Amino acid sequence: MPLHVARAGAEVQRHLAEAKRLYEDLEYEVALERLQFAARLTLDEGEGVALSLLRGIIRADMGKWEEARADFRSALLTRPDAQLPLRVSPKVSLEFETQRQAVGDELALGNQKRDEAASSAQGPRPGLLPEQGTGVSSTTPEWVGGDNSEVKAQGLRVAGRRVPLVSMVLLGAGVAAVGTGTVFGLSSRSQVADARAAQAYADLERHHSRAQGSATTANVLFGTAAAAAVGALTTWLLMGSTEDVVAEGGAR
Repeated sequence: MPLHVARAGAEVQRHLAEAKRLYEDLEYEVALERLQFAARLTLDEGEGVALSLLRGIIRADMGKWEEARADFRSALLTRPDAQLPLRVSPKVSLEFETQRQAVGDELALGNQKRDEAASSAQGPRPGLLPEQGTGVSSTTPEWVGGDNSEVKAQGLRVAGRRVPLVSMVLLGAGVAAVGTGTVFGLSSRSQVADARAAQAYADLERHHSRAQGSATTANVLFGTAAAAAVGALTTWLLMGSTEDVVAEGGAR
């Protein structure tokens, strides 16, 4: 590491440590001045996150909530898993977790839009288009197989490609998990709003705990939905392709 970079990093850490000490001594204005000096130096990613979090804590305790939210948001956009470096009041902790959830939702929506844009740019999958002369609609599924045992074994065929029943089951489970996760996510938002409006500390803690539990359940369900979707796609590609190749070999 170049010497001037090492010196700059040491000076940043010195300013951050001094700002923490001043904050604990309730000298908020002087602590913010220290952080202002540190912000003028060359900061790496971790130092920038630590500075934003500490500044957000100080501003929140000073009642500057809009500026504090902006600091928390800046840190979480860089590191969504960041944690507060100091022990804070339940009100500040709740506001920080609220900003974490908002940033997480924003990042997830951005990733979804990028995936949709990439999918649109690639165009439709060739395997999903109807073959010419087959008379099979791309949106109309048909059962293949003569008796019930064959139907259970072969599943559905969409646009000339077989869809195994296991793929349909996984896809249905994924859709159900998304729906349930959405319900818990909305419930978490409502409970956060109730916590903000709470007048008593006990009510705030109760609503905050429920909000965290609902948010955790929603995240687990969304993860389950993603896993089910991947499983459905994988079984559709692998099982359908394998049996098509076997059928062609037998015909020869």
